[in-house]
Amino acid sequence: MSMNYRQVPVFVFPSSLRFFLGSKSSHTQVVTLYSPYDFPIKYKVHCHAACWDKYIVPNPEGTIPPQNSVDLVITLKHITPSNCNISDKFKIVIQDSVTDKLIGRKTIESTIFAGEKDNRYHNDDDFEFQSSVDSSSRSVQGENIIRNIHVDRTRSNNVMSTLIILVCAIILFLPVEPENNKASSLPIYFHVSHKIQLLAALLLGIFLCILVRS
Repeated sequence: MSMNYRQVPVFVFPSSLRFFLGSKSSHTQVVTLYSPYDFPIKYKVHCHAACWDKYIVPNPEGTIPPQNSVDLVITLKHITPSNCNISDKFKIVIQDSVTDKLIGRKTIESTIFAGEKDNRYHNDDDFEFQSSVDSSSRSVQGENIIRNIHVDRTRSNNVMSTLIILVCAIILFLPVEPENNKASSLPIYFHVSHKIQLLAALLLGIFLCILVRS
């Protein structure tokens, strides 16, 4: 497949799943797919045939609106010991909503364990979200990710707008060429034409509005 298109990060949490046959609460888990981008994206969940025999994913594909998220509910289908201690992999791909081109991918590892959930798994970085409190914490974390990316982007845009405003202001203060009636102490290469100053004035107004609105 050609890789000449733009790739973007895929934000998924948690990055791994652990199911326990003896803990019924772990038989259904939620994976949240976040989109901090200003454009809608399509997503698809891929897995090999044997994996689909073990799990149920009601919404394996869909569209995420800009700066939003979607919850992927993954439930054990066949609760049998023969499925234990085998690492399965869900591959989540995201596509451009217009061209359907692949723009990112993420792999989530899932393992089914025999017995009950152990306390040793409670402190792992990648843990399962089962209760409503955990789900709320996950949503807050996702919102913080999106908010931080948006703030960084806004700050970068403000810096760029300020630089353009300064350049335009400097151009407006430069002498106009030709200066036949007035002597100028500035070298000739600092003189600008009327058209350039008109363009600078237009850009100055536009970016001042952008800066004020942001």
